[in-house]
Amino acid sequence: MMFDLTNKTILIAGGAGYLGSQLCEAILLHNGNVCIADIDFEKTNSLKRLLSKKFPKSNIFSTNLDIKNENSIIECVNKTHKHFNNINGLVNATYGATGKVLEELTANEFNDANEINLTGSFLLSRHTIDKMKDGGSVIMFASMYGIVSPKPNLYPEGINPNPIEYGAGKAGLIQLTKYLASHYGPNNVRVNAIAPGPFPDIKKNDNYNQEFLDNLKDSTMLKRLGESQEIAGPIIFLLSEASSYITGQVLKVDGGWTAW
Repeated sequence: MMFDLTNKTILIAGGAGYLGSQLCEAILLHNGNVCIADIDFEKTNSLKRLLSKKFPKSNIFSTNLDIKNENSIIECVNKTHKHFNNINGLVNATYGATGKVLEELTANEFNDANEINLTGSFLLSRHTIDKMKDGGSVIMFASMYGIVSPKPNLYPEGINPNPIEYGAGKAGLIQLTKYLASHYGPNNVRVNAIAPGPFPDIKKNDNYNQEFLDNLKDSTMLKRLGESQEIAGPIIFLLSEASSYITGQVLKVDGGWTAW
């Protein structure tokens, strides 16, 4: 089966998050092995317990990861490799952002956010690829805001536009994706990015402004928000042999947002 991940080990950075946790389950449904790596220790262990009950025969591992700390990255990658004896795929679902308006953002805050978006992503990719014995697939979480700028008129009063450090970091991540794809292509390592559109975690935050949500919906061609499970299919595709001749690409999963 083209989308089968049997005997493939996938390391998911940010795996306990809203979209990352959905992806962990999707990989298990396609017979893959999963390492859940996240900075939130409690959420990571909680997700592992939940998935272990749901998939009792699957090989699920979890470990702490602070992507701003290279020693933590190395420890995470080494533990994953030791547990599974190989790493076949990496999904980097981490991000850094302050949420501050441009006028209030400090240099240190800008740099701190992009230690995650750029520096950490670079180091995590390099250390993980070094452990891929037979090639593999790396997928970066970029964003529609790494491709286009947020429209100020979509944001009602009191809601800040998507912050500049996030968009700049995700734009840089797209270039990082292309560079790594070129560099590691001869090693049979494919590197691609996905650019999600509006995927707000409404269940987690019931304080979302309804006008804002309606504006997001109206800015997509499908006139609706993305649901968490809809990010999983494109990633399974990019991890599997179904995408064996695809590298250096950015797959937009945005309901048509960036196609206007």
